[in-house]
Amino acid sequence: MEIYTRKFELIEECLKRLKEIKKENPTFQKYRNSWKDKDSAERNLQKIIEAIIDIGKMIIADLKLREPGNNREVFLVLEEKSLFPSEYMELIDRIIGMRNIIVHSYDRIDDAIVYRVLKKSLGDIKKLIGHLKKLTKST
Repeated sequence: MEIYTRKFELIEECLKRLKEIKKENPTFQKYRNSWKDKDSAERNLQKIIEAIIDIGKMIIADLKLREPGNNREVFLVLEEKSLFPSEYMELIDRIIGMRNIIVHSYDRIDDAIVYRVLKKSLGDIKKLIGHLKKLTKST
């Protein structure tokens, strides 16, 4: 359980930082002009997404479920066993896609998409985290 706790603490810290960036950048133009905030937002989003994927993989290992072939499949495996609600799959697809762009196509990151995540999706990510917390308590 300690490893889950560390992952959730990391996520909470990153969410706190993202909320601060959101607060300090009330407009897209202000965000766009701040390379420090853009870099920080991207890195904190990446850390959150990586931790979410890690938690999913750890749950699969703990429950001895079939091994997923890729990051998205982690949540498909959990969904198959009714451990992960299908309504979160669209969010999972979007955040894993964002993670792939941040990690692999870092020269093509769309500032508008990252800013939109800051403004509109942090609440959805928190709900997803809440579900994963409940799930880890029952494994």
